[in-house]
Amino acid sequence: MQRAIAFCAGLFLAAPNPSPGQEVEKISPDLRREFKLAGFYQQVVLLEGFPIVASGKVSPYALREAAWIVQSMLEKRPDLLRQLGKSKARLAVMGVSEVTLDVPEHSDLRPPERWNKSRGLGATWHRPAVSCAEENMLCCPGDPYPTENILVHEIAHAVHLMAINLLDKTFDRRLKAAYRGSLAEGRWKGTYAAGHYHEYWAEAVQCWFNTNRENDKIHNHVNTREELKKYDPEAARFCEEVFGDNDWVYVRPDDASRVGKGHLRGLDRSKLPKFEWRK
Repeated sequence: MQRAIAFCAGLFLAAPNPSPGQEVEKISPDLRREFKLAGFYQQVVLLEGFPIVASGKVSPYALREAAWIVQSMLEKRPDLLRQLGKSKARLAVMGVSEVTLDVPEHSDLRPPERWNKSRGLGATWHRPAVSCAEENMLCCPGDPYPTENILVHEIAHAVHLMAINLLDKTFDRRLKAAYRGSLAEGRWKGTYAAGHYHEYWAEAVQCWFNTNRENDKIHNHVNTREELKKYDPEAARFCEEVFGDNDWVYVRPDDASRVGKGHLRGLDRSKLPKFEWRK
């Protein structure tokens, strides 16, 4: 743990100038009061009034990557981003050495042994923190979800419950009807998407942005935008309705096309900490 903390502190000092909208800053007293942010949080990137926060243990590169993902997903929908802020939602990036119950908004979840196996949760009005993990943001060694980006899934829940539902009173009803219709036609059998219409939406969003798992115990072959359009056109239409004419799809930060570029410039991937489950 000490090694990871030292690593992150070094990154904070050496980090280059970020792109506009990705500046990592100390949390101001005003922001802390407005969002009732616990002292646990020491860093923030503010996007249209929506705070992305973390403890001092987390690499600022992870916050910038999270900000880049959220900005990219909602590029055509700044109104949704602003509504997340108005709803007092926030995105908490857990450090490699941190667990779900370290996140103040999630600290009362029980039993701990179950929830601490999660590396990301969606936001609710009772617990308004979306969470994701540093190792998944930066693709650190040992990332337990190497074939998908968990933030895309979890922010989809927050966008649904704490933004869209306030701006379009018909959305939830229409989404639920689409979910029931899709299952009635035999789609998504045995998958995570079939369990609840909230998950139907979040899994579809992952596919829309090309970052879902495929062909395992809870996923079928659909994990890209084109496959979603062919397999479940109605789910794809909901994604297009919400995210607009947005060609962006997720590409991992360790992909050759991204290493050392943009907000990742200066990140030494050879020094990334290894994720291990807390015992």
